[in-house]
Amino acid sequence: MANLAYINNQFYANFVTDAEFAAYETSVARNLMRVFPIPMNAGKVAQVPIWGQGSAQVITNEGSATARDTTSSQALITLQEHVYYSQVTDMLKDSAYGDVMAQLAEVSGRAIGESFDTTAFSAFSNFSSDIGSTTTELTVELIMKAAATLRQAKVMGPYYAVVHPGCAYYLKKQLTTVTPYSGGISSVPALSAAGNNFLLSGVIGNVGGVTVVESPLVTGATGDPTSDAYINGVFAPTAIGIAERGGLTLNTLYLPQNRATDMSVVAVMGAAVLQSTHGVKITAETDLD
Repeated sequence: MANLAYINNQFYANFVTDAEFAAYETSVARNLMRVFPIPMNAGKVAQVPIWGQGSAQVITNEGSATARDTTSSQALITLQEHVYYSQVTDMLKDSAYGDVMAQLAEVSGRAIGESFDTTAFSAFSNFSSDIGSTTTELTVELIMKAAATLRQAKVMGPYYAVVHPGCAYYLKKQLTTVTPYSGGISSVPALSAAGNNFLLSGVIGNVGGVTVVESPLVTGATGDPTSDAYINGVFAPTAIGIAERGGLTLNTLYLPQNRATDMSVVAVMGAAVLQSTHGVKITAETDLD
């Protein structure tokens, strides 16, 4: 008798690979934050040790050193299931012109990648300082102030800013707007390098040593995705941790009465702030109204 489970695994092997590739390519957060692989059967909550900043002693005349406190705190990351569930009918699969499974794998993976980012970016609200407000527009000055705050706290770079496109719109306007010289002269000064870069590529790039990335998955200031203000974040990779248990998995079940296959793609992942002073949140309003 044929081993149907084995046959199923082989049939859907490429599905899982394609979905995982799409998820990891879609996710912005996984490339900007610390990722901790969690083994199986290690619990639902990952414990990440956090060491404080120490200071060296300057000793003269061969004096004795004083032992420093080497205790650490911990950050807890609760794992969650990110699930994309779908049902594919035999009629659809056998009638479609394209490869239904390959297309569904990409859709599933992208949805889970976006779910990763939504979870990670929601942690911005737990940063220790907010230099904006629901009536503040995102500016170059605020980006530079956030970077200065991190440097003052002795936080090593690189620094990243993840901002909502609606908030980034004002920042782009500021970078690409020029003011004519006084006295009625029509010529204008040159744009900044960042402004020129945006006009040429559509990407803001680097502002004051901070790499700016846009994402519509940034959390609304009121918890409402249609909010007019969003909680943007400027941070070092050490600010937020992402815990992952394995890769994506696929479970299937054929339902004869429906002539359809239930498909459930699952990823186990969680995100939390590791060190709240390693990030600065900038609450800002959109400028699209």
